[in-house]
Amino acid sequence: MALDFVAIDFETANRSPASVCQVGLALVRDGRVGQTWGSLVRPPCGLDWFDPACTQVHGIVERDLDGQPSFERVWPEINKRLRGYPLVAHNTAFDILVIREATAVCDYDWPSVEYGCSLLLARRRYDLPMHTLDAVAEAAGIALVNHHDAVADALACALITIDMAQRVSAVNLDELLRFSGIAWGRLAPGTHEACHPVKTHTPIDTALSPTLF
Repeated sequence: MALDFVAIDFETANRSPASVCQVGLALVRDGRVGQTWGSLVRPPCGLDWFDPACTQVHGIVERDLDGQPSFERVWPEINKRLRGYPLVAHNTAFDILVIREATAVCDYDWPSVEYGCSLLLARRRYDLPMHTLDAVAEAAGIALVNHHDAVADALACALITIDMAQRVSAVNLDELLRFSGIAWGRLAPGTHEACHPVKTHTPIDTALSPTLF
């Protein structure tokens, strides 16, 4: 099995995780970014108001969404691009919650996906005071241009995950998670098991994980 996954990032209009206003994806095949995709999105009806604090972060305002597809319309396209691949996001606690809440509001079933969290992984792989996406990207030598644009952030997440895999010679995402002591997250209709650190009774093989912190 090769290092194949989709990195995903969402931006929201307000504090509701269902208020998706932008999505970005980066497809990784065999350890290389193959393509990126993204879209501005009109949040579900009733959740389509903008909190100035959120706009201050990502810069998206209501008029930017004129003529853009609704989340209800764009979700099948997102889901099609996820099928067959595990997901990675930088803080999946947020991004998976967005998927759960936004699909539920639009009466879609939750998708069936396995996922890893580059934030949890980065805490094991980079000795930094903070592990925000921009801080980790800098440590990995990755230029993060236009931070908080969903496509740019998804691409940075993908490149960070590739860098971490290379540091420990992991041939796929399962090995990277296992070498780092991180359990898979799993989402399926009616079921959610979060990605999380695991306690092990034996040390992680430092020959395979030379940059463990």
